[in-house]
Amino acid sequence: MSTQDALQVQSDWRRYAVLGAVGSTFVGSILLMSPFVVMQLRSELPYMSTPRRKVLKALKFISERQSKRMTEEKSNTTNTRNFYDLGSGDGEAVLAAAEAGWTATGIEMNPTLWLISQLRRCWSSADVRQRSRFVLGDMFQQRLDSADAVMIFGVKPLMPRIAAKISTDCEGGACVMSYRFRIPTEGNGNGSTKEDNDRSNGGKLDAEMVYDEEEMRVWQMSTSVPRPAGSESADD
Repeated sequence: MSTQDALQVQSDWRRYAVLGAVGSTFVGSILLMSPFVVMQLRSELPYMSTPRRKVLKALKFISERQSKRMTEEKSNTTNTRNFYDLGSGDGEAVLAAAEAGWTATGIEMNPTLWLISQLRRCWSSADVRQRSRFVLGDMFQQRLDSADAVMIFGVKPLMPRIAAKISTDCEGGACVMSYRFRIPTEGNGNGSTKEDNDRSNGGKLDAEMVYDEEEMRVWQMSTSVPRPAGSESADD
């Protein structure tokens, strides 16, 4: 084989290697994104990351409010604070909560977003990894009994079902965070409109809105109506 032929073969192999790498990257991207696209088409809950700053600000407010209530009631409750994010997306809110000292759980049914969350958790500090976890599954199949704060980023059609889930699972005094969208509540003076409540089909939260800044809202569930012992969610 002449030198020219050898150079031609070497050039061809380089071209094939580049084409192979590009093709593999393209196919890999499709395989990685296909669950994301399929889940977005099937799900009522869109993906949009919640700004970390707004999450931390709301959690600070909740911590101070709950600490004040425990002091007034002289409660011996443990200092462990449990945070749940229903539809945790890329894990931003969960990792922010863990960074702020909460024991944080994210529930996500999209495999791609769940994997991204797990990778972000692996790259976080040891303390954040210890205080955070991500569950791959349906939010309506997970229990929220121990939640001190629940965060949601839902849409109007899904809010009544989420409100019913939280009302069934969570103890009185727990806080519910919602970014942008309002939760139907008992009465029309707690951050929800009469139109929202009229369309809720019974899925309402017995709660008072205690925080409303930059599209982030927090409701605190009434302590006068305790959750029935041994109650089961209608969706479980």
